[in-house]
Amino acid sequence: MAWLAWVLFGMQVLCSCTAAPPAPGAGAALLCPRCDDAAVEAAADLALRHINADREEGYVLSLYRIVSAREQPQEITGSVFYLILDVVDTECHVLSKKLWKNCNLRSAHSTVYGQCKAIIYINQARNITHLNTYECTLQPVPGKYIWSICPDCPIDGSPTKPEYLEAAARSLAKFNAESEQTHYFSVLNVTRASMQWVVGPAHFVEFLIQETSCSKDDKVADISMCEPLPPEVAKIGFCKGSVVKGHVEQFVTTSCEIYSQQEPATEEENQEANQTPGKSTQDQQASPSDANSFSPHLEKTVGWVKILPPSNEDITFHSLRESQNEHKDRKPVPPKAVESAQRCDGENTQVNKPDLTKSVTGPVFLPFPEEPSPSDSCPGEAKHPEGILHPLITRKPATV
Repeated sequence: MAWLAWVLFGMQVLCSCTAAPPAPGAGAALLCPRCDDAAVEAAADLALRHINADREEGYVLSLYRIVSAREQPQEITGSVFYLILDVVDTECHVLSKKLWKNCNLRSAHSTVYGQCKAIIYINQARNITHLNTYECTLQPVPGKYIWSICPDCPIDGSPTKPEYLEAAARSLAKFNAESEQTHYFSVLNVTRASMQWVVGPAHFVEFLIQETSCSKDDKVADISMCEPLPPEVAKIGFCKGSVVKGHVEQFVTTSCEIYSQQEPATEEENQEANQTPGKSTQDQQASPSDANSFSPHLEKTVGWVKILPPSNEDITFHSLRESQNEHKDRKPVPPKAVESAQRCDGENTQVNKPDLTKSVTGPVFLPFPEEPSPSDSCPGEAKHPEGILHPLITRKPATV
């Protein structure tokens, strides 16, 4: 009976997902940490912050759920995390530089959801966090789900249609007349648009505005004739407005946030963004020369965000993964020198073979794992389990 217990114990050790890191010089096998592990949660938070900071268009993405997490311990200090994240967009434009945790989620009828794959390196000892690559595919919630819960909700429209451009212009005119800004602003572009019937047709718009050279001390009849200020000094704004046409008159609303092109996040947000998981600010005072000698080995972040057109098809988070696989052109080139190692689920994976003739000066990045983590803790719990996304996210992925 004792020998049977030892056999079962040995099988359990061999099949364990989160095996101990290999000895130095042997390469680093991919581990499978739990999706609810504190280090994984922190890595997902940092990855999403860096994704949002890297973008110049669209809205700040918020974490909905951690789908998969793989960890690659480095021969130098630190680990590379390979993450799949379910995300939803928020009401904050990325130019606001706001952290995703400080942004409000959108209402059900205007929600855009999707998945991001991210490769991020975290080195606590050197106080370094580096997002290597990311790929995000997003999709508006299918219309049939919106109609089933809110048949009278606003319907999304094309931001380039004349009626929405006119609504943005009228909303901006109200802002120019009431604001204390020293210069007039002009419409840069309409980013979101929708329509609803109230007492009459109501058009809702979200749009970017830019500061022009025309002073508000002068009366300007046509704002489109004003030249924009140079990018290095011009202020950029993000506005939400509406125009409701009644039987007799029109009702115009506007609400704008103004920030300069180079405006950083707040001091509190900067401190949070630079905080490496598991370390206090005082613990992270790494030597500048130590970090500077390491940074040249970290390449510029490469990534993209694709938004699919609206569809009434049954599109889940999982089926969006197929769209991500269509884009191969911007992925990092796989390493040439590789050796086989045991992955945490017992299958083979490709792991970089270190060059023992050279000192290790930077992290090693592998191609993104083809299969998600087999850990029974993945996918993790949804951060916002209620609402229209719940039936979409809880479906099991189709077997390929």
